[in-house]
Amino acid sequence: MSRSEDDCLAVREILSAEFDGRAEGSEVARARHHLSSCRGCGEWLATAESIQRMVRVRPAESIPDLSSIVLERAHPPRPGRGEWVRSSLVVVALTQFVVALPHLFSMGSLHDSRHLGAMAVALSLGLLYTAHRPTRAYGILPIVSALAVTMVGAALVDVIRGSTPLIGEAVHVFELIGFLLVWMLAGRPGWPRRRRPTRRRTLRSVAPLEEDARRSVA
Repeated sequence: MSRSEDDCLAVREILSAEFDGRAEGSEVARARHHLSSCRGCGEWLATAESIQRMVRVRPAESIPDLSSIVLERAHPPRPGRGEWVRSSLVVVALTQFVVALPHLFSMGSLHDSRHLGAMAVALSLGLLYTAHRPTRAYGILPIVSALAVTMVGAALVDVIRGSTPLIGEAVHVFELIGFLLVWMLAGRPGWPRRRRPTRRRTLRSVAPLEEDARRSVA
């Protein structure tokens, strides 16, 4: 092998190492200087760069559409058109707050009544916060549902026994409505969702281009 062939082989090794980021700056500068006077190495570099681009760019693998599964687990808020769910939740929370506030600060009321008033005020504040931060709806849903079920259930028992008139327990309707609004805002968990059909994108393969490049190098 002649000295010229040795120089070309060394230059090509340096350029190949440059592709992998392992060549030193002085070596690269010497190799680039050699390219200015060697047509064969220049053609080799152009072909190597073409192959490098084709090898790095590969066809995208087919990935199943998991958007519906991810959305079901993430439970994004669904405020409805015009955000009527959030607006209704604010109205219910403020109404419940105004109704429960006198029981909380009434000095003449019973101890149990003040505790129930405090619970109702806390629930109304939680509903207001949920309307302000709808992403929290799914997290507060278990608490709201438990309070709504227990309070409405206790109210029905009192009405059936005749210890409390029906009109006196009508205030618990706001707790039930609040639960329904939070459930709707949380994305209606437990309710089956309709999945929208998605279009699959067909990607063009670059395998034939890679094969042509390899043949040109050979």
